Amino acid sequence: MSTARRAKYISKLLGRKRAIIEREITDTTVNMAEVAPLMKELETDTTLARNDVLHSINKLLENLCLEPNNSTKNNLELELNKDFHKVYLEMAFDSALPPQMAALDASQPWLLYWIANSLKVLDESWLSETNKHLIVEKLFHISPDHGPFGGGVGQLPHLAGTYAAINALSLCDNIDQCWESINRGAIYKWLLSLKQPDGGFKTCLDVGEVDTRGVYCALSIASMLDILTDELTEGVVEYLIACQNYEGGFGSGPFCDEAHGGYTFCAVGSLAILNALDKMNTEKLMEWCSARQYNEELGLCGRSNKLVDGCYSFWVGATAAILESYNYGECINKDALRNYILACCQTETHPGLRDKPGKHSDFYHTNYVLLGLAVSECAFFSTNSNGIEMIDSQINNNNVNSNLSKINPVYGLPEDNFKNFITYFKAKTI
Repeated sequence: MSTARRAKYISKLLGRKRAIIEREITDTTVNMAEVAPLMKELETDTTLARNDVLHSINKLLENLCLEPNNSTKNNLELELNKDFHKVYLEMAFDSALPPQMAALDASQPWLLYWIANSLKVLDESWLSETNKHLIVEKLFHISPDHGPFGGGVGQLPHLAGTYAAINALSLCDNIDQCWESINRGAIYKWLLSLKQPDGGFKTCLDVGEVDTRGVYCALSIASMLDILTDELTEGVVEYLIACQNYEGGFGSGPFCDEAHGGYTFCAVGSLAILNALDKMNTEKLMEWCSARQYNEELGLCGRSNKLVDGCYSFWVGATAAILESYNYGECINKDALRNYILACCQTETHPGLRDKPGKHSDFYHTNYVLLGLAVSECAFFSTNSNGIEMIDSQINNNNVNSNLSKINPVYGLPEDNFKNFITYFKAKTI
């Protein structure tokens, strides 16, 4: 079957609406260097979108004296404009958010986590005492019983909202003894009620879905609060291993989905919490992570044949960091990732960090791009503390760094905040 006929057949099979473009070259004197490659000959929405993105990225790299192959000219060092981004984040505490953010009404704990975590990653002292008070007051207003937490006042408790709330509280340094007020007993009983026979967790009673995100949120919450029991983890490893597919990454559920950067992080982070990374196909996972980084764009994407996106600097970058910390080696080019973030995810005109050129900054991308930048500037390793596997890191010396807080890649939190929080609850009983 010819290439054109094969493309038409695949197009029909997949239900593509864009017509295949055929061009027959008849002039034998044509300069073959001018003939477009196959990907140009068989254009799709994806290839067109990638060409547009790549054009924008190449212009930025050229303007910043960076070659597309990641080499630098004139010893120019890219820098993170930390003070500029601080203004953007602190604005959220000082001003009413715009009406278009009403769509995030069920994500109020997430907004608190994204903003507070971004400030702490930029500089540990940048989350003010006043704003810590405000975070605690807001979260305990959402849940008067102090756990579990919904997405907003009057909303059902949800694993994602509770995960974000616990993370946000961990950043508040136990101000007003807020950690003591967390209702661990109620959260534990609620987590058990969400547990499914196959080892997964429903995200919300009655109406929630079951996937790897729910597993990660449940295990993160339980491990940070020191309520991770055999009853809670029974069957979870088997559930997660069944989510790894032929590509090497993980899908949303067992045997049912393509590999995705977010689901893969949740599965790998969960297996790290359960000390079961050796149960998965690590070699295939590392190949999949490597394939998510494009040589031309330098950054990471979340799925095969998808566009680069700054948030995967963490979702895929942190997956790679977890593997690195457990001595499986490196599987992404950290210097290239750093260059993509600093050249393409920030601008001189708008504070905050973004997905890619042509997009606007937002709190979600600001947080995960900063976490990805921290990953790109550190080397990761594991230590054993009090019988618990811990991940530590050190700043790479082979490039100028952004002086960010060191992070724990499993939890997406600054290292010191994470350690202080879990140490506090290790000394407590329910």
